[in-house]
Amino acid sequence: MGNQELMSQLQNKGLETWMHTNNFVCFKFIVPLGRFKGQEIEIALQGQQFPLLPPSGPHIKPHLLPITGGGGVHPFGGIHDRKLPTPEFQYWSRPFKGWTSGMKVDDYLAFLRTLLDFE
Repeated sequence: MGNQELMSQLQNKGLETWMHTNNFVCFKFIVPLGRFKGQEIEIALQGQQFPLLPPSGPHIKPHLLPITGGGGVHPFGGIHDRKLPTPEFQYWSRPFKGWTSGMKVDDYLAFLRTLLDFE
């Protein structure tokens, strides 16, 4: 359970993954739709209680959108400069509403695709 399970499920999807020393599961992701279609990004997730709970909102490298801080709505609201897992990442505060215990990485990847599908 936790980050190891998250990493294992991502690897089973054929994604190159690695663990940052500060407890982030990282992987490369090619944006399938929207404004950034075709761009390869890195996503870092904290999944200490995966699959009981979803990972926290994604940390994304490189910065895709301006840092706006709290408030606002998707896609531009709630973009933070937390400098985690490294300074090059930005944090998108995007809770996965409707997550139920035992959901899979496929469910989270579908959620990521919807987050990145905007013009």
